[in-house]
Amino acid sequence: MNTKLGLFAILSISLLISIGVLTINTAFAQDSQNSDGEEQENKIKDKSQTNEEKRKELEEKRREIEKKREELESDREKLNETLSERTEKYEQKLTEIKEKYQKKIDDLSEKNSKSLKKSEERIEKLEEKSEKIQERLKAKSEKLDSRIQKILEKIDDGDYMGKKIGSSKTINTYELVFDSISASAISNQSEISTMTGKMTFTTYDSSKSNLKLELESCSISVGDIPYVCGYGKARTASSGDSGSKDSLVIIAFLEDDLAEELHSTLKIFLDSDIPIDKIDQSEVSVLGPQSKISHLWFLDGTATLTKIVTDTTDDPAGNEITIDLTENVGIAGN
Repeated sequence: MNTKLGLFAILSISLLISIGVLTINTAFAQDSQNSDGEEQENKIKDKSQTNEEKRKELEEKRREIEKKREELESDREKLNETLSERTEKYEQKLTEIKEKYQKKIDDLSEKNSKSLKKSEERIEKLEEKSEKIQERLKAKSEKLDSRIQKILEKIDDGDYMGKKIGSSKTINTYELVFDSISASAISNQSEISTMTGKMTFTTYDSSKSNLKLELESCSISVGDIPYVCGYGKARTASSGDSGSKDSLVIIAFLEDDLAEELHSTLKIFLDSDIPIDKIDQSEVSVLGPQSKISHLWFLDGTATLTKIVTDTTDDPAGNEITIDLTENVGIAGN
């Protein structure tokens, strides 16, 4: 009996121990599951929180990008407005400049047209004056001295320019412009004035070393007194012993353009650094006192001589010409 009770007690204790162990294991298992669940939940929460933070960060970046885009768009619009304004101002300025220069061109064209018209009128007037001088010279021939009468006879006979020796048919125009010519009165050399104007010549006869020119027109002024020319001519000469034709001697009849009376003769002696026939454009010296307007003015200073080539036919034989230009012409004294 006691043995059965002992066994029962042992079994009961074993059972209770097994139940206890089972309960403990179950409790530990439950605790372990609960711990894993909380850890997983915490991980989920942490991940969710991290995702939320990233979302907020991305949202903030998106807003910043949107703000920068808006700023860039605003800057682009401002830049376009600025460029548009500058372009408009540039076009306005360009238009103003074009209008300004077009006006200058129009004014210059009008001025040149008027100047050309005046030049043509002046040339026509000079030609008429020259013809009138020639007519008056002929009309007054009886009152002039024998030297003048001989020259007028040569003019009437067509011998004034002399016989052509060279066979060259070179046709050039020479323009002599008086740049800075001092004129001192012969009667009172303390009285100083200025001579201005120009003379135009064409080739009459030429060879390799000699040149004779015929006066086409001239218009000069001494002080406020204008003069025009009737007849005139020029020849080359040598200033030294070298034989180089570096000088030009000019003789022309002058008439007071205001009083319209024959005054005197113009004598000009030009000196150049190079032969006259080699000149294209060069400054020349007007030598005084041998250069003068007889009984009125001694002339001294500088001028510009320009050659304008119009036609050329060389003399194949290369003949030399001899020119006589020694008339000592004067009216009422030298």
